[in-house]
Amino acid sequence: MPRLLKLHLWPGWLLGLLGEAKSFKANPILGARVLNLLGLHALRVLLSHAATNFRWFMLRGRMPKELRARFHRDGVVAVEDFIGAETIAAIRADLARGPGEPRQMVQGDTATQRILLDDETLASAPALAATVSDKRFTDWLAYTGAKATPSILYVQRIRNGSLSGTADPQKVMHSDTFHPTMKAWLFLEDVTPEKGPFTYVRGSAALTWRRLKWEYRRSLVAARLNDGYSEKGSFRANPEDLVELGLPAPEGLTVKAGTLVIGLTNGFHGRGQAEEGASRLEIWAYSRHNPFNPLPGLPVAAYAKAQNAALKAWWRHQDKKAAAKGRRATWHRIAADKMFDNL
Repeated sequence: MPRLLKLHLWPGWLLGLLGEAKSFKANPILGARVLNLLGLHALRVLLSHAATNFRWFMLRGRMPKELRARFHRDGVVAVEDFIGAETIAAIRADLARGPGEPRQMVQGDTATQRILLDDETLASAPALAATVSDKRFTDWLAYTGAKATPSILYVQRIRNGSLSGTADPQKVMHSDTFHPTMKAWLFLEDVTPEKGPFTYVRGSAALTWRRLKWEYRRSLVAARLNDGYSEKGSFRANPEDLVELGLPAPEGLTVKAGTLVIGLTNGFHGRGQAEEGASRLEIWAYSRHNPFNPLPGLPVAAYAKAQNAALKAWWRHQDKKAAAKGRRATWHRIAADKMFDNL
């Protein structure tokens, strides 16, 4: 039976048009060539940017003007010495005591390891708790994410080339989705070129006429692309695309420990190429809002609690499903010493 004849799926597909749904493959309405010829994807891009700009306007008091200007010009901002050496040492001491539940996900030859920073984890990590609850940190994440409700926070380690496998797909320049979204990294150690620094194409988050035309053309073929990501709404950009868009070459952000980097991930970004076995350790933040909601929400602690509880419940569900099939979940549990072997 053709997918479009599965009438029971239509309510979900239609609701997806009004939210974060981005997959041209999973949602045949989003992937319909005729609708995208008429401008469906381009319209969603335009409306989501308009809503985000209104939320930024409402939250503008949360971040200094000079930093806001740099952030919007480049799509990324790096603030050195956001935390000092003493704070970093205290956080690393917290982590050495093994708080939380480490989980790992593998892409190609790279392992991403994370611990969710929920109330339970932070209760046994006082330096970490003080850092992520600092008003400057929470305000800047709120502004850049255009969302007053709390971001999802993790401690994260990226291990490059630590496993046998194909190339890491996150090292290809890409946009996460069609609307402005934020990710942030507060680095707990120096990030040198050998460690695979966060890499960004400055200016690529701006919605220019060139970018809108590029998005339109890509939407016409996205459902038939088979790179594993573009058809799901995370468009890849090669050097020729960047030239067409009038953008500079990607730049690896090599930084000192204590630097906070915040980036708009609708801009083109990726992990830098790294030496085999190299890793980096960071506090990582992630924020997405309903792209068409002009209101930023409220800074309600209960929202973060519910968000974290839902994540943990999902992981437990995936653990059970995977175990029943004799496999391990995509985000599977690992021992703490697999993540913190060099503290």
